[in-house]
Amino acid sequence: MSDSIKRRHFMAALGSLVAGASLAPSPARAATPPPRIPLSRAPGQLASVYDVLVVGSGYGGAVMAARLAPGRSLAVLERGKEWSPDAFATGLVDTLAQFRTASSPLGLFDYRAGGSIDVLSGNGVGGTSLINSSVVLAPDRDIFGRWPQAIRDAYASGAMDGYEARVHSMLGADTVTEADALRKSWFHLSTTAARKRQGAPVQPRALPIAVNLRRYQGQPNAQGVFQAACTHCGDCVTGCRIGAKNSLDVNYLPLARSGGAQIVARIEVDWIERLPDNRWRVHYLARPDSGPAVAGSVVAASVILAAGSLGSTQILLRSQARGLALSPALGTRFSTNGDLLGLAYNTRVQTNVMGFGAAPAPFGLKRVGPTITAMADYRAAGTPVAQRYLIQDAAIPSALVDALRLAMPLAAPGGSDFPALQRIARDVAKRGTDGALNHSMVYLGIGHDSASGKVELDASGNARVLWPGIMKEPFGQRMRAEMALHAQAFGGRYADGPRSSPLFGGAMTTVHPLGGCPMADRVEDGVVDADGRVFNPHGAPQAVYPGLRVIDGAIAPASLGANPLLTIAALAERAADRYRL
Repeated sequence: MSDSIKRRHFMAALGSLVAGASLAPSPARAATPPPRIPLSRAPGQLASVYDVLVVGSGYGGAVMAARLAPGRSLAVLERGKEWSPDAFATGLVDTLAQFRTASSPLGLFDYRAGGSIDVLSGNGVGGTSLINSSVVLAPDRDIFGRWPQAIRDAYASGAMDGYEARVHSMLGADTVTEADALRKSWFHLSTTAARKRQGAPVQPRALPIAVNLRRYQGQPNAQGVFQAACTHCGDCVTGCRIGAKNSLDVNYLPLARSGGAQIVARIEVDWIERLPDNRWRVHYLARPDSGPAVAGSVVAASVILAAGSLGSTQILLRSQARGLALSPALGTRFSTNGDLLGLAYNTRVQTNVMGFGAAPAPFGLKRVGPTITAMADYRAAGTPVAQRYLIQDAAIPSALVDALRLAMPLAAPGGSDFPALQRIARDVAKRGTDGALNHSMVYLGIGHDSASGKVELDASGNARVLWPGIMKEPFGQRMRAEMALHAQAFGGRYADGPRSSPLFGGAMTTVHPLGGCPMADRVEDGVVDADGRVFNPHGAPQAVYPGLRVIDGAIAPASLGANPLLTIAALAERAADRYRL
């Protein structure tokens, strides 16, 4: 697929970025975040041999690096570059320029367009934490039926509660309050309460998010990284220019570096091979600051793949093609985590969902807020797992505001009354707080799909997802119907995310890819065991390769029905505690 076609698909689905608190009432903002001490080093500083190599710096990799670095020679290999807060985009053109392509491999947004599923993830030191909405939410405890017995036991016994608490503390999770006066939160909680009064099995809830809402006011955090407090600008998912987001580059990764880890950016791992002495050779492509990319390799006694669902699966598929024996389950159990994007357009209520980014706040004290702050929780006790879901509120990042205020009258035409038509006319004329877009609500639905997707390599050797039946999965129909009822509560019109329209290819978009290297108790059923150790199919059913692990979203054998970052990080904390070479 050409870069130009991929860019059109990206534009259609960029709204999916709105999917991965209390301030003093002054709207003043720091003009420029103070400079940070770089975490990473150049590819040329990579040594030839390590005890441990961690491939990827997202939630799995950052946790493993932080916990394993002391007392070991350990390097983190990250394919992207390190992003300072002031390097994040401020407008649509800048955002598109940070789109990762073959000709721009260091772009922040790794958007992989497929025939039926598109996948969006982050590319840089900190992985997807740089562009997600930072929701720190635990899954239900009874959804692990397809997981290894040891994981089911760990959740049932309460052992995972301790790991989740550790992650909450490290990420500084906090919750917005009524004192923040966020209209979008009020709107969503109000429509949720209305649905509850109508008999829907739903609870309105505020969400814990990894954002520095109030703790650090221009001070160094627990890892010595300077952080400003959140300005409620609504731009979490295009990169926080304020430095308030608790992404992994301000907590776990600085901890890893202080423990002795070397974080090496601009190194993309291609494949791995097992050496006769049971060590591993990792083959990579390094992209220096100047000049062409350079192929190289590095040896380690232990390799931890943490490159994300598609990244880790891609590395193992390429390695399998070069002779590494792996489970027949490789590439299976891919899940979108039941992601669905929707919009309640042009309601009667001003919602303040339009992000303003680095510009002065246009709403006075009525700020936008972090991207996601509240949810309608449809996980009532007694509800079958497959029928549970969440509908979360979301802000529109400033880079998309102008594009959406002009596009939405075409995507959701008409109006129920004259005031609705007036709001549309105002949007067409100019950006303003009194238009239709700022009377709308973005919804991110998260539910349970069948995890029937399959990851394979395309002709260029890159991972792609095949799932022809994804558009017919029941979770989508269920959430669309409920989102439409939320929209109607204040006279809005429901609209799907644009990428699902046949005009733009009719594909689903996920910002929470899971699976591809699923966990299981036996090699016949999964790629890794409960500790993330990769099965060796030439041994007994539970035989594993010494020193090879996968610790990231790829190991989930099913959807979680909740934002996955907490589960991925907690599983990594558990795997680090149980680490043995």
